[in-house]
Amino acid sequence: MHNMKFVNAYFINEARTDVSSYWSNDDGEIHEITVSVDNDDAEWNELLEHVTLDEIHESTYTYIKEAEQAYKDQVIEIAQERGWLVNMDDGGTSDFHRIIVDLIFDPYVEVLHKEKLFFFKMQLFEKDVIKNSKDKEAKKKIRRAKNFIDATRAAIEIADANQEEASIDVFD
Repeated sequence: MHNMKFVNAYFINEARTDVSSYWSNDDGEIHEITVSVDNDDAEWNELLEHVTLDEIHESTYTYIKEAEQAYKDQVIEIAQERGWLVNMDDGGTSDFHRIIVDLIFDPYVEVLHKEKLFFFKMQLFEKDVIKNSKDKEAKKKIRRAKNFIDATRAAIEIADANQEEASIDVFD
């Protein structure tokens, strides 16, 4: 810490017993020094000559928030690179439509698609038109569907029947 300029410091553990402090030398190189929070420790007391305990707490909060955001940004970037994330606001330039068409019309391979089909069916049952349908046989078709086409077909049957009922109700 001698002959160096204080840059920043934050706690590095939940117990708040250790602090990483950062110092720059005349060449602009940054050095990290870890100190224990101990009033009998000379390095801790020297650190407190440059920063208050409240400032260390504030820096810790900022560091955690920035690290969380950096992590989220990295996860999103990886997901986009691998095609796992679809941007619904990009005006149709994403692969969203291709993904849906491929999902429904590509050959169904159980070992690859079984879990996806399960979640697809779960999403279908979240739609009000299906959730509120009284047609137990049509709902059973969705549950028993062996592929995306059959599940989609059964869901469309429910939606079509619901539209016919709604049309009739409007004119009655």
